[in-house]
Order: sequence, then structure tokens, then C-alpha cells
Amino acid sequence: MGFTRQPRFWGLILTLLLSGMAPLAQAATACEQAEQTLIALEREEQQLASDRQRLQTILNGEVPAPQQLEGLLGQPLAHPDAVSGNPPAKRQSTDSRCQAVQNDIEALTEQLSTLDTALYRLRHTLLSMSPAQRQALAQLSTLHNQLQERIDDPQSSPSLVTGARLVQDHIARLWALVPHMTQSDAGVTADLDQLWHQPPSLSPPSPITTPYRDLIKARLEVQKQVRDLRADQWHRRHLSDMVLDMGGLTGIPAVLAREGARIQQRLMDTITLVRYDLSAPIRRTGYMPIVQNMLALVLGIAGFVLLAKLAHRSRHWALSLHEKVVAASGQRRWLRNASRLISGIAPMLPWLLLWFFLGQLAPLLDSPSTKVLLWLLPFAHLYVIYGLASLVGEWLIGRVAQSANTYLSADQSRQVIAHSRKVAGWLMVPWFPLLVVWESLGPSLLYYLLAGLLGTSLYLAVGRLLALRNHDYLLCLQAILPSYLDPVAERLLTPWLFWLFAPLMLPVALVSFLVDFLDRVLADFDWYMRFKARWFRLRTKINNEEDDEKANSAETPEEGNYERWFAQELPEGSKLPFIDTGLVAAMEKTIQRWHGDKTDENALVVVGEKGSGKSISIGKLQSALSDSCQGLEVITLKVPARTIQPDEIHRLVGDALNVELVEQGPAALVKSDESRAPTLLILDEAQNFFLASQGGLAGWRTVLSLVNARLDNVFWLLMINNQSWAYLCNVFGRDYQFRNVVRVKRWGQSDIRSLILSRNHLGGYQVSYDEVLLSSRGPEAGNVRNAEQRYFSLLWDASRGNPLVALRLWLTSIKVQGRRVQVGLPTPPSAGILDSMGENALFVYAAIATHGRLSSSEISAATCLPENVVRYALKSGFDAGFLKKTDDNRYRLVPLWYQPVISYLTRKNLLNE
Repeated sequence: MGFTRQPRFWGLILTLLLSGMAPLAQAATACEQAEQTLIALEREEQQLASDRQRLQTILNGEVPAPQQLEGLLGQPLAHPDAVSGNPPAKRQSTDSRCQAVQNDIEALTEQLSTLDTALYRLRHTLLSMSPAQRQALAQLSTLHNQLQERIDDPQSSPSLVTGARLVQDHIARLWALVPHMTQSDAGVTADLDQLWHQPPSLSPPSPITTPYRDLIKARLEVQKQVRDLRADQWHRRHLSDMVLDMGGLTGIPAVLAREGARIQQRLMDTITLVRYDLSAPIRRTGYMPIVQNMLALVLGIAGFVLLAKLAHRSRHWALSLHEKVVAASGQRRWLRNASRLISGIAPMLPWLLLWFFLGQLAPLLDSPSTKVLLWLLPFAHLYVIYGLASLVGEWLIGRVAQSANTYLSADQSRQVIAHSRKVAGWLMVPWFPLLVVWESLGPSLLYYLLAGLLGTSLYLAVGRLLALRNHDYLLCLQAILPSYLDPVAERLLTPWLFWLFAPLMLPVALVSFLVDFLDRVLADFDWYMRFKARWFRLRTKINNEEDDEKANSAETPEEGNYERWFAQELPEGSKLPFIDTGLVAAMEKTIQRWHGDKTDENALVVVGEKGSGKSISIGKLQSALSDSCQGLEVITLKVPARTIQPDEIHRLVGDALNVELVEQGPAALVKSDESRAPTLLILDEAQNFFLASQGGLAGWRTVLSLVNARLDNVFWLLMINNQSWAYLCNVFGRDYQFRNVVRVKRWGQSDIRSLILSRNHLGGYQVSYDEVLLSSRGPEAGNVRNAEQRYFSLLWDASRGNPLVALRLWLTSIKVQGRRVQVGLPTPPSAGILDSMGENALFVYAAIATHGRLSSSEISAATCLPENVVRYALKSGFDAGFLKKTDDNRYRLVPLWYQPVISYLTRKNLLNE
């Protein structure tokens, strides 16, 4: 028993010893890991401290190698999208589970957080610089590294090493200055100007060697970076601040002298490089580079002439494109406006293309064999500027003359062109030195002085340009400015003061030209013309209640004679003028397709307002079909009022087609169709086929049954009122009556104008316009053509494109005096009188508008109103003047009142359209 218990006892003791040593082992392992972490943190701390020290020395003026700079920043300094990112977050120390080194880890973590923040600030200082400054630092770093390689080269001569060190010192001074350029400090500006005006002096060897050429080129590149930094400073700071930093007004002569010396120094460096480049390709013979440049000069001049000719050909291409766009525009107004843009750009297009091509050629000409072309490139740009200035001058004088209602003859136009070119030529004199200074110095005091001189020259050139048409310019400004300023304009624009004040007033004329251009562009849009007409009516404060008593008196014999030219039937022997609005062509196209067996659809409905020209177009349609559809027989029927019984319709159509339809109906039409010649049956006033009452739609159903008969030689053309068609569509369905429907569009303003003036021309009367139309001050004020356009804009808006209403409104807005017609403002009647009518009366008027014309009994049947109520409503409308009784005792709307009454009933939801 003792022997068996002893091993168990020692096993228990061993187990207890091992379990006690496990935490000690884990603690030892944790301390080892903590030691490794501490070592890694110490290494990182040393690296960050080293990076901070190197970045600080870089900011203090030590120029690094490009690779070193990129490694410290983590990205290329010259990259346009270089950013420093967000500030680093504070580091959190980890629990190492080893108390012996935990305090050291926490202390190192705190130091690393401090170093992270310091490094971020240093990097942010470099990366937050402007793009021009970062680009300059990157280039300076590259140049400094290249010069160091030249210095380390054992084959470099002592003089070359000395020159390279001088350029390196110049780069180091500039490098140390760049971080301080964000401060508005006069000392920084002075130091930068000193580095720019006093480049390192280099002694040229004889002959010039390749290393020395590279050294000269490096100095030029350094000066280019100084110029870019200086330009960036001029852009970011105000001119007055820069002048104060340079010593104020007293220091300007010294600054200008230094800038002139800098231009001379750059010219000498360029000559040195050119002399070397011209002899670089073939050392043994000095003639080959000269021959190459001379050949390049000849080819360059020939190429420029060819390029100019091709560019000028683009004007003809643009004009031909304009013609094609106009031809293809049709009713698409956006294409018509695009054509205006093309025609406006066409004269300038050659010069713009030349400028673009010259800009693309500049990098390609920077080689020894084409150096001469690179020098001459600014002259080519100057030629383009001259061409554009000439075009602007021609346009300005032409626009001034047009605004003064002066139309230039051919000799005057040639005089304008010669004068514009002469003024543009003199303008090139101050422009050329400005280009030279820009290429040599960039933004500088001398450049801004020359820019001021050029601005003054432009001001004087505009005055000299406008002096050619000084009287037209005065009239142009008087048309724009208020009338009380006319004497002031006359005094300021006398010949002695014209050159001084004419350019000062030019912005007023230019704004007027822009408004006039926008007016012409928007004139194709109906919404703009309506807005323009109503705005003019509002400005003139028309008071419809103040009518001239003489105008309300009985018409004179002259007025009666004049009005006959605006009736539906002209005096005997006069031909009714026809205004083509596209309606005849639309009808003819559908009929031609049927006549040419291209379609089986043999019915067409023409829908339009009363007075929109449906009936008048029938005669023109017959004339057109006699040429395009030979052998087509045309029969025109004007449907009598309220032909709503099936027998009446069968008798009407049967008599026209020589078929008995009363007994057999549509079957008789089908039987006689084979022996019938192609026939077009026109049914005018088709709204008379129905009455909106119980049993009143049988007539329209009869018409539909006739039209739906399968006929090959009969084409049905129905003319119907738009309100009647809207009612029938609501009853029978819009898609279940006729497949071909042509809606008569409202006439345009130009169509209304042609209609009125053509009828006035038939009477031989002269037209003059009232002062209210002529006295509106603006571009081309007092111009009869402008007053005419204003009047017809008002007339078109008031009539809403209805020619019959426009004719009646014309008669209300004129006064006939002998053989002269004075035109005032069109005054459409107001529908406010309908407000006092009762609801029953409005139903009566809605029935008349829907059917065109009705008798009192027919109105009673359509509205289910008693006869006495209908008669009272008719009497009220007759007394108000908007209803008229026809010869067959039916009532219709007076054309002058058509639009106001229709609009009022539509607002009351009493009509179907």
C-alpha cells in the first residue's frame, strides 16, 4: 500500500509545480513581445524624426533630389491633384501586459503622435502651395539635381563647375523664398524681383560648347520658373499692392529699367542658344542649319497661306450649311434659330480656325531646324487678331447704320470695310510690344503699362471707327435713350467731342443690339409674341372705355368704300388674294395619295375655327388638283342649315353623284362606283348635318354610313367647325369616325399681315400709323416698319390667329381720311358683358357656338329651355352686339366677338374644346 501511494503523492506535487510556473512563462512571453513592440516603435520614431528633420531642412532652403522629395511627401509635388489629406488621428497605445516596458510604450506612442502632427504640418506647407509654386519647386529640384551631376562629372571644366555652382546657389535662394510667398510681405516681393532681375553671370567659352549651352538653358529655365512665380504673385495680389512693395510711384522707373534689362538678357541668352542650335546638326558645315531654316521659312509661309485659304473656304462651307439648315427647317423653329447662329459665326469662322491651328503648331516648331518659324508665330497670331478686329469694326458700323434706318450702298459698304481695316492696322502698333513683353516677362509692371496703353488705344480706335457714321451713331443712341437726353447726346457727340464720349456710350448701344438680337431669335415662338403684344398694350395703358365719339358715329362714304375691300366677296373684277398657310398642300397630299392608288383611305375631315380659311381654300384646292390629279372630278356642296334628316342627306348627296339614295341607301353608291370616274365630293359646312338634341344625330350617322361604304372612285372631303367636331368626338369617339383629320392651324403673324396689307393694296390706300405706335422709344423708334411690326403683333394676339377676326379688328382700328388710312391700336371687345347674363343665356350662346348658327326653335330643342327664355337670351345677345340674325332667321356669333365669347364659354366649361 505504501509503495502505491508514494508515486501518487509525487505526481500531485509535480502537477502543482507546473501549474504555478505557467503564469510566469506567459508573463515572460508578454514581456518579450512588448520589447519587440518597443523596438519597432523606436525605429519608427527615429524614421519619423529623420523625415521631419529632412522636410524642415527642405523648407529652410536645402534643395532635395526629386526622388527624395517624392518619397518624403508620398506623392509627386507637381501633380495637379496633390493633397495633404486629413490631419492624422492621435495614436492609441496598446496594453502589452508587461508593466516593465508599458510606460515606455505609452511615452513612445505619445511622441509618435506628436511627430505625425509635425510631419503633417510640414507636408501640408508644401502641398497647400499654389499649383504654380509646386510646379516651380519640382522643376527647380530637377534642375538642381542635373547641375549636381554636371559638377560631379570629372570631365567638366573648372569654369563650367563654377558656373553650375552659381546657378545652384541661385536655385537654393529661390527655393528658400518660395515657402514665404504666401505672405503679403514687401521683402518677399523685393527678394523675388532681385532673383529675377539679377541672374547668375556666366562667362561664355570660345567656342561655345555643349555643356555651356546646357548651362545657359538651365539658367533660362530657372528664370522661367522665377517668371512663373512672379506671375502667380501678380495674379494673386492687387496691382497697387505690388507697386507699393516695389517702392511706390518713385520706384516705378527703376522697376521698368530692370524689366527692360531682363528682356535684353533673355534676348542675349536666346541668341546664344540659337547660334549653337543652328550649328548643332552638322558641325563641319555651318550652311546646312541655315539652309534647313530657310527651307522651313519658305515652306512655313506657303503652308500658312494655304492654311489661310482653307480657313477662308470654311466661310463658304458654313454659308452653304446655313442654306441647307434653312431649307430643312420647315416648321421646326429651333432649326431656324440654329441657322441664324451659323450665319452669324460664318464670317468669324476662318479666323477662329486659324487661331486654333496656330496654337496646335507651336509645340511642333520647337526644334533647331524650325526655330525661325517659332519666332514668327506671334506675327501669325497678330494677323489673326487684325482680321478679327476688322470684322468687329465692320459689324459695329453696319449695326449702327441699321439702327439709324440707314441702308448702306455698295460704295459705302466698301468704305466701311476699308475704314475698319485701317483702324485695325493702327491698333496692331501697341499690340505687338505687348505680345513681346508677355513672351519675355509675363505679368509685370511693364506688361500692365502696355496693357493700359492698349486699352487706351482701343478706346480711341472705337471713337475713330464710329466717326465714319457719327450722325447715324447719334440717331442710334437717341432711339435708345429717353427723349429728355436727346439734347445732351447732341452736345456730347459734336465732332470735337465725339472721339471722347462716343466709346463711353457704346455699352448702351451694345445692350440694345443684344436685346434686338434676342427679340429676333424669339420672334418665331408664339408665347413670346403674345407676351410682347400684351406687354406693349399694358405699357400704353389702353382704356377701352374711352372711345372716340367720331369713331362711333355713322361711317363716312370713304369708310364704306374702304370696308368693301375687307368683305368676304370683293368688288366685281377684283381677284381675292390668297395667303398660303399650308392647308391646301395638306389636303392635296392626302387626295393625291388616294388618286395615285397609294392608299384606300377615301375620306378626310378638315377641322378649324369659324373664319380660319376652310371655305376659301376650296377654290385654291380645285386649281391645284387640276394639275396634280388629272381626270379627277370635283363636286362642291355647301350643306344647307340643319340638314339632319336621313332622306334630306340622301337626296343632297344623291343629286350630286346622280344616284338614287333615298330608297336604296349606300348600296346604290357601291353599285354605281365601278362606272363612275374618280370624284372628289367636298361637303362644306358639315356641322349642319347634326343637332345636339334627341334624334338630332341621325343625320351624322347617315353621313358616316355613306362615308364607310366601300367605294374606290369617291373621295369624301368634309369641312367642319372645330367646336362641332369636338362635340361629335365626345359623342361618337375621336377614333371611330375618320382616320384622316387635318386641323387648321392658327395663322402666323406674317400671314395675318400679308392678308391685311394685300387687301389694303387692292383698294389703293396708303397706310400711316398713329403716334402711339410710332412714339415708343427703343431701337429703330419712329420707324414705320417697326410700328407696323408692333401693330400686327398686337392684332395677331387679339385675333388669336383667326383671319376673319383679324379683318374685323383691322376695320375697328383705322380711320379713313381720303385715300389714306391711319392705323391705331386694335381694341378687341371685352367679354365682361357676359357676366351679367344668366346661366340659361350662357347655355343658349354655347349651343350657337357649338353648331355655328341656329334658329330659336333649334336652340330650344338643343338646350331643352323654354322658347321665351331662348328668345330673351337671343335679344340680350343681339342688343349687346355679339349675336347677328342671318337671312334665314338663324343666329350666329359676330366675327369680332368670336374669340372673347368662345374664351368666356370655355372658362365656364360650357364648350367641348
